[in-house]
Amino acid sequence: MPTVKRQNKPVGKRPSRVSNEVRLDAKNPIPFENGQAFSFVNHTKYLPFLSGKDDFGQQLLEARLLSTTHNRCVTSKKRYCKGAGFYDINGKDLAPEIVEWLSSMNMNNEPASKLTERQFEDFFTWGNVPIELVRFTSAKKKYLFVYVHNFLEWRLGVPNKDDIVEYAVQSKLFLRSKGYLTPDEIKKAKQLPLYNPRKPDRKNWFKDEKGVERTLIWYKNSVSGFSYYGLPSAVASMIFQVLEYKGARYNLDNFENNMVVSALLALKGNLSQTEADRIGKKAIQTHTGDGKRGRVMVVASEEGIEGSDLHTFDTQKDGSYTEADDKWTQKIILANEWDSVLAGIQSASTMGKGSGFITKILEHINKTVILPAQQDLMDNVWKTIFKVAGDWLGWNMDEYDLAIKSNIDISGLTDVDITPAVTVDEVREAKGLPKDGTERGKKYLSELQKKKEGKDVQD
Repeated sequence: MPTVKRQNKPVGKRPSRVSNEVRLDAKNPIPFENGQAFSFVNHTKYLPFLSGKDDFGQQLLEARLLSTTHNRCVTSKKRYCKGAGFYDINGKDLAPEIVEWLSSMNMNNEPASKLTERQFEDFFTWGNVPIELVRFTSAKKKYLFVYVHNFLEWRLGVPNKDDIVEYAVQSKLFLRSKGYLTPDEIKKAKQLPLYNPRKPDRKNWFKDEKGVERTLIWYKNSVSGFSYYGLPSAVASMIFQVLEYKGARYNLDNFENNMVVSALLALKGNLSQTEADRIGKKAIQTHTGDGKRGRVMVVASEEGIEGSDLHTFDTQKDGSYTEADDKWTQKIILANEWDSVLAGIQSASTMGKGSGFITKILEHINKTVILPAQQDLMDNVWKTIFKVAGDWLGWNMDEYDLAIKSNIDISGLTDVDITPAVTVDEVREAKGLPKDGTERGKKYLSELQKKKEGKDVQD
């Protein structure tokens, strides 16, 4: 991928402006935007995410990877939401060239289904997804590539006088930076315009010296009070994500440094510093490590022992951690707008309730989370991509009404009789079976049922 050079004219150096540090703690769980931006050479400016050290993205990723519950919610949600590819809701077959394009959408040979999955994963992790569109002509043939980029490499530019962000900045240095970038570090950054259908087409694209044109779609989860960047829906549970890891880390530390003794026999006497050090090292070696919990510790001295005392200790621990861990798990799942059953978490309250109970949960989540998420992605990302593809590649995309096809078994989602609305091929596909391939596969279940009932009456 060629390096994009900015065409902005150099201006004089300006001092970088850095807002006050915002810590992630119980009093300030989320940094707040304050409208400040960093100023650099060539008039390039960007907005930190969200403020302070500009490392909130790394914190979100770290919290997700360290929290078993949150990571499972993100991975299971993206797999449900990505569906099974695109289809025309009116049943119209897609043109072969469109099917071929959807099967490999960039130089990494990523199909549309993979890009959709990555968009959902980044959306649930950071609440921001930069999606680059690249169009060019080679050997008189036009191409359009789509890339889903790592959000940690990107920052939004400063808004214009109308408070509208018009570009974004990319730099690999954002990945390893613990703060703002210096003027020297930002020199090689790539700057792309944000696609806006209300602007003239030429203003939406950056064209390099090779004739390759690029633009960026910034997909975000808008949250009240945050004007520019989005936030993940589960950000409210970030503290509990960290606590889940801290609790496990606390237990691991206890196992690795388990100097828990049941009693101490102290033999009194005058100890030199050398002998005290020797006894201390011996005690640590004896009482830390696997299989060494609850032993009696004997401390003796060779110098003037005058008496001894025996001290016993209660080595039992209460069950408060287990109860707290369950509460943290529940809050993380709640913040994700998900359900523990779909995340693969089984509890005593869900065992033995049968498939009907799970079906009801899946039907509710499908209507309130999965379908809205799919529609939001279609409205804000894929419809724009399909429009750009139609205009550039000369396809009539208006003849299709595309949507993300559900990968949920439709035959068991509702108590309502679905036989009048579902074909044989749809049921077979939902069950993982190949299509019938005959006219019978295109018929509704109710038609076949009526024919069968009529035949039985005649017989």
